[in-house]
Amino acid sequence: MKTILLPTDFSENALNAIKYAVAMYRDEACEFLLIHAYEVNRYVEGSTFEASPIASKLEEAKEKYERQLNDLKNNLIASNGKENHKFQIVTKNRTIIDALHEEIISKEIALVVIGTQGATGRYELDFGSNTIEIIENIKNCPVLAVPRNERFTGLNEIVLANGYKLKNEAEDFNYLIHLSKKFKAPVRVLNISETGGLSPSQEDNQSVVKQLLSQTEHSFHMLEHVTVPVGIYCFSESRNSDMISFVNKKYTFIQKLLFKPLYKNLGNYAKIPVLVLHRTEAG
Repeated sequence: MKTILLPTDFSENALNAIKYAVAMYRDEACEFLLIHAYEVNRYVEGSTFEASPIASKLEEAKEKYERQLNDLKNNLIASNGKENHKFQIVTKNRTIIDALHEEIISKEIALVVIGTQGATGRYELDFGSNTIEIIENIKNCPVLAVPRNERFTGLNEIVLANGYKLKNEAEDFNYLIHLSKKFKAPVRVLNISETGGLSPSQEDNQSVVKQLLSQTEHSFHMLEHVTVPVGIYCFSESRNSDMISFVNKKYTFIQKLLFKPLYKNLGNYAKIPVLVLHRTEAG
């Protein structure tokens, strides 16, 4: 049984991401772990910068958030109706990153699903601060960022953005291949070359990717003389792709791809969920 970790701040955006995850795994036995991380008067467990609140304040906060999580859990059970789905709750007086790390280390988590802030009026991909922090700091588990109002209706194809700058290994694509096979969704490997063409080392790394994806349907695509963010989102929009994925190895790539406003006026590309793949690390 897979365990899916679902952080929530009780916002509509977080609730939408939770519903997306439940729908994506509607036909598979899963345990969904609803988790809320909180602070009390700016204090989190283990903090050396803020004085610990009195015990009654900590207990009051814990009871409050457990009550909210239980309400959410009961609503999901009532609306879901799947006997193969189990829901559990966890509250932690920790930072969101510490809370997630603890669960990932102590349990075999298959996926973390988070919400985003969605598109702004200027059509920029506006990820919230928690979303950015989770994507940048969670390294031992894939993270799926779901834009607000996005509903899961299936996966027809998944775009894998790859610059072929580094050699991939089998574990980089484990979760991607799982999704591809589960939904019979081909993987479209996309390279963006701002200057045109591949170097010999990039060609070698592309051959490695081809071998690693040999057990699932895939194809290779290239766009030249266009910036990375514009190329990825134009490609995805033109094909009505259902998900964009990439392997997180360098934070600068994430920032370039997702967080800098280099790609205004592209319309509805921010509707597409982003799957951040991470190589599993020991410890």
